[in-house]
Amino acid sequence: MNGIKCKILFLFLILLNLPANSENKISTELVKIIDGDTIILKVDKNEFSARLVGIDCFETNANNRAYRQAYLNNLSIDDVLSRGKNSKKYLEDFYKNADKIYFEFKGLDIYKRVLAVVYFDNINVNDSMKTFGGCSAY
Repeated sequence: MNGIKCKILFLFLILLNLPANSENKISTELVKIIDGDTIILKVDKNEFSARLVGIDCFETNANNRAYRQAYLNNLSIDDVLSRGKNSKKYLEDFYKNADKIYFEFKGLDIYKRVLAVVYFDNINVNDSMKTFGGCSAY
């Protein structure tokens, strides 16, 4: 088993065995916001990338995906990046007011990121990003 597979298996086993509240929410710490739908979380001493499940936000960097979003949405690349940066800023501002952070583990994506529903206090962040953060349902 290579190193990455061992880390993923270890993380998965940790997540399965963590104490959770009655709604299966796992207490966590937010380490970094990458963009509107990807964050770095920390449980105990383990940091991992988490993808907010069920949403898709515009990109913040001019990569292939950003150009595809521009094409599919009939936007300029500058519009895509601006909307992506606005989504990230909304998430950053939303996080500033949170006292407690939780997530529900929903699986792993093809990039081995944790798929998660994230909560700031008792507010579903994924739903808030669809409503106010400029992200769409995915």
